[in-house]
Amino acid sequence: MTNETINIYKDAKALSEGFTSFLQTEMEDKESISISLSGGSTPKTLFQYWAECCNNLIEWQKMCFFWGDERCVPPDDPLSNYGMTKKFLFDFIEKITPSHIHRIHGENDIKDELRKYEGILSRELPKHNELPCFDIMMLGLGDDGHTASIFPDQIELWESRRNCVEAVHPETKMKRISLTGRIINNSNNIAFLVTGKNKARKVKEIIGERDKFMNLYPAARVNPTHGNLYWFLDEEVASLL
Repeated sequence: MTNETINIYKDAKALSEGFTSFLQTEMEDKESISISLSGGSTPKTLFQYWAECCNNLIEWQKMCFFWGDERCVPPDDPLSNYGMTKKFLFDFIEKITPSHIHRIHGENDIKDELRKYEGILSRELPKHNELPCFDIMMLGLGDDGHTASIFPDQIELWESRRNCVEAVHPETKMKRISLTGRIINNSNNIAFLVTGKNKARKVKEIIGERDKFMNLYPAARVNPTHGNLYWFLDEEVASLL
C-alpha cells in the first residue's frame, strides 16, 4: 500500500464536510481537477450537502466530472448514477461547466460505449504510467465487497487489460459499464466513502486483513500504484476497526 489514511466522522453529514475539505485542499493551485464519481447512498448525501451548502465554497468551474461505473439504463432512469448526480447536484449548481461533465451513456450499445468512454478518458485525462490518471477516484463499497461495478463473482474483470468493461450484477442481472482496476489504481487519490453498520465487517476485513481477502472482494484489490488511499467512514461503519 502506497499511503493509506483512515478518517472517521460522527455521521454522514460530518463525513461530507470532511471530504469537502479534502477536495478543497486538492484543488488548491490547480487549474482543473478530475474526479470520478460513484453512485449509492453516501455520495447522494454528499451531493445534497454540496448543493445546499457549497455553492460558493467550491470552485466548480475547475471540476471535470467522470464516473467509475454506470448501469445500462437511460439517464432519466431512477437507477442511473448520472441521473442521481444530476438530480441532487448538477441541477442546483449553475457554475458547473456542462462540457466538463463526461457521463457514461448507459442507454447506448454497450460495446460502442465501452470504446467511446475509453476514448474520452484517453483524451480528457493526463497520463501516468501511460494510462489515464484521475486526480480523485471516489469509490463506494458494497455489502458483498464489490466496488465500482466489479463484483466478487467477476473479480477477474479487475485485472482486465481494458480500461472499461461490461459487468453484470449477480442478482438482478442488470448490465453495467465499469472502470477496471488498472485505471482505478492509477489515480492520484483514491477515496472510499462508506457509511452504515451493515458494512462494518467488510471494512474491517479489507483494512485489517487485505491480503486474506484479495481473491474474495474486488475492493480489497484497491492498491494505488503511485497515489494515496483514503477512507472516509462514519462511526458506525468504523465500529469494528
